[in-house]
Amino acid sequence: MPFYPKVFELEISSSSLPFRLSLVDIDALKPHEEIVESSVRSLANDILTQGEVRDPLMVDRDDYVILDGMHRYNSLKTLRCRFAPCCLLDYDNPKIKVGSWFRLFVVNEADSTAETLLGQENLDYSKLRIKLDDASHSRQVIIMTADGTVFSLSGKVDTVKRARTAVLLEKEMVKKGYAVEYLSEIGALERLKSKDATFVISLPIFTKQEIRECGLRGDLLPHKATRHVIPSRPLRIDVPLPMLRDATISLTEADHQLHELLARKHMEIRLPGSIMEGRRYDEELLVFS
Repeated sequence: MPFYPKVFELEISSSSLPFRLSLVDIDALKPHEEIVESSVRSLANDILTQGEVRDPLMVDRDDYVILDGMHRYNSLKTLRCRFAPCCLLDYDNPKIKVGSWFRLFVVNEADSTAETLLGQENLDYSKLRIKLDDASHSRQVIIMTADGTVFSLSGKVDTVKRARTAVLLEKEMVKKGYAVEYLSEIGALERLKSKDATFVISLPIFTKQEIRECGLRGDLLPHKATRHVIPSRPLRIDVPLPMLRDATISLTEADHQLHELLARKHMEIRLPGSIMEGRRYDEELLVFS
């Protein structure tokens, strides 16, 4: 095996979170969420057109469960890549938080809409009126409305099934012609209080261990079930597609090429709240150029 000198230190300690940039055998990676096939096709076409993968997947360094980047992973598989650029993280680091994505709608007669929706799916639920200022996240809550009505499923429903039920209700709402918007649990509650949204379908917040187990079992959670808050995120590493598809080199050789690529780049730290390509990021960014 050839000897490769260390040309770039891929162990990066940002002000928020240490991580490692590396290429990983794509067959070793383990997604934990389902994807939208049309999004995979669109992203694969973009990668093919650009000839590079701009941003790494966010991955647990211990078991290679993908935390963020399910569509990129599937796009790379579609493009027959052998390797995937990854940001390897210590998932147990308490600075990495897990939340969920709530589904927001604007609905007239929100309470009766909720009762009809839950009834047509033959779901066993309870109904309670609260003050929204006193609302807190519960794994059993399935729907909240702007007048403070909370609909909860039976405690016998396990967390994964409750997440699937929430996504099923979301799809039924979309079929009825309602537009859906995705926000964090905190953002969704704020929109309910302001009445900018009147009907919210909530998803449970999974523990890190539950997410790991889903990835390791291959029992994928629904699309946009989890929301990972990672305080430091590398962007624009711009790995050439041929490097990821090369059938003639080993993983060690490919990873050395990544070392050399990043050694030629400058890394700029941008504070939380920065805008990149029209998107606002709430985490620290490490942008390569």
